[in-house]
Amino acid sequence: MPILKLESLEVNYETSGSGPLLILHHGFGSWGRDWNRGGWISSLEPYATVMIFDAIGHGLSSRSHNPKDHTVEKRAAVVTALADHYGANKYGYIGFSMGGRTGLELAASTPERLQLLTIGGMHLLPANVNSRRFKRHIRVLRSGRAKSIEKPDGERPGNDPLALAASHEALLWWKGAENRLKNHIAPTLFFCGEEDEHFANAKSSAKHQSYEFFGIPNTDHNNTFFSSKLAVEKVTDFVIKHLK
Repeated sequence: MPILKLESLEVNYETSGSGPLLILHHGFGSWGRDWNRGGWISSLEPYATVMIFDAIGHGLSSRSHNPKDHTVEKRAAVVTALADHYGANKYGYIGFSMGGRTGLELAASTPERLQLLTIGGMHLLPANVNSRRFKRHIRVLRSGRAKSIEKPDGERPGNDPLALAASHEALLWWKGAENRLKNHIAPTLFFCGEEDEHFANAKSSAKHQSYEFFGIPNTDHNNTFFSSKLAVEKVTDFVIKHLK
């Protein structure tokens, strides 16, 4: 993968397909090439130049242990830098889970750059609405008891528990996007599995903002990303319609 240098950080990315730029941001604990699972890349690349990348702390990108490198605002800045590096003033964006929060921050902070926004498995609310769960995960990740996440998964290298702990800590600082989207006018789609713990909040977030929403029956959080043909088909149709 090519490397984008951003201050002291390195971001691994790659592109495929042709046409308008479409940036994809994976979820927590994954990496860019996980978008190949479930058929996302093969479905989208006939209609766009698809850019995938490893978020800071993940995959082959810098695995900083400093929470300041993992803030949602910093993740949004990485996306903007990738678009600038490619030479695109405007781009489409698909974010899942952690990537969904990043997309909402982009919609709040740089709405003029977005041609379309697609948010999977996530909502407008800040992560601190579940602060106990996140703090528990941080303790486990820093305790040395999370050895299973250090194991490689196919091509993906094993995760760094301390980098993931820093990511969780920084996430708790994010203020959410519920009242920050007045300037965001790009076509927007939320999608979420009906068995995902985020489903109710995702559906209400879309309704609150009058965004399009698609619920996927009998599907939880991970399967929405890794194995839902319905999700891939719906998102691809949305891209075909709005990314010009």
